[in-house]
Amino acid sequence: MEDLTQYNEQMTQKDIAAYYEQLTRGEKGRFTAFISLRLGGSPHSWQHRLLCVARNTAIRPLSPVIIRELGSIIKTNCWRAEFAE
Repeated sequence: MEDLTQYNEQMTQKDIAAYYEQLTRGEKGRFTAFISLRLGGSPHSWQHRLLCVARNTAIRPLSPVIIRELGSIIKTNCWRAEFAE
C-alpha cells in the first residue's frame, strides 16, 4: 500500500495529477471507472481531464468541489478493491 501521508489536508490539482500519473495502467483504468461511477461522466472523459491536468494542458481547471471529492477518494483509498481471503 502507498503511504498517503504526503498528501496534505487539501489536495491541489497538481497533487491529484501526480497521484494519477504514478498509478499503473490497470490502476488508472480502475480509478477513472470508479470516479465516473461516483461523480458521473465517462471514464474516458475523466482520463482525458486528468491527463490534461498532469501535462499542464488543461483548458479549464478542475472545480474546487471536484478537487475536494477526488482528494477524498484518494485519501480514503476507497476506489481500490479489497478481496477477503
